[in-house]
Amino acid sequence: MYYCVARLATGLAIVLCLLLASSLPVKAATGPDPDRWTLGGSVYLWAAGVEGTSAEGDDIDISFTELLDSLEGGIMGVVAAQKGKWTVIADLLYLSIHEEDETTANLVGLPIELDVDVKLRGFVSTFGVAYRVIDEDRTSLDLLAGARYFDLDVDFDAEVGPGKIEYSDSGDALDGIIGGQVLTSLTDRWYVSFYGDVGTGDSEVTWQAWPGVGYRFGNVDAVAGYRHLAWETDDGDTFEDLSFSGPMLGVKFRF
Repeated sequence: MYYCVARLATGLAIVLCLLLASSLPVKAATGPDPDRWTLGGSVYLWAAGVEGTSAEGDDIDISFTELLDSLEGGIMGVVAAQKGKWTVIADLLYLSIHEEDETTANLVGLPIELDVDVKLRGFVSTFGVAYRVIDEDRTSLDLLAGARYFDLDVDFDAEVGPGKIEYSDSGDALDGIIGGQVLTSLTDRWYVSFYGDVGTGDSEVTWQAWPGVGYRFGNVDAVAGYRHLAWETDDGDTFEDLSFSGPMLGVKFRF
């Protein structure tokens, strides 16, 4: 029963990562006006799968398609503001997942049929400040410092014959991160980029690597890439380690 909750909590974390992305604004072909703020945003679909180990030592292996079946709704916003060499980034995301299932649990050595109803609500905020240390004709390098905050609420109900089991819990995690993005323009429209960060705090360590390629359409860019995001924790509650990997497609816009 606990493993069922842990598995669904892991699934929520994955879906959060599917929709949440916080990369730096791309380098415009003519360069931004250093005397005014330029606003932008980004929207992505990350077709990620997950591998990891639960707190009990069980292997975690969940495909991208399995996650979509439980998604009930959510709200996402990604905003970036750039002025000169400085960029401020803020990502906000709320998601709700609801799953009903029939499963079997071993109680006192006997298999018992359970009707399980699990509701998960999660909130993620990623924010940071970046500074452009290299700004050449074809190549730019931004260094970033910031934090990620994650909050999760779980409501678990299970019907066991005529009886009922109810369980509720909540938790949060705050990690500081440092990272950077290098971007090289191949032509006036095509460019390649690499974003990476690493952090710690409530987690023992979290890190990600994200190579990509983009094409400029005026104030809108089409982007594609591959992202790997990983956590290691020593809290012993839900999981010991998790890693998310998969291709990404999306758009970036400036106004």
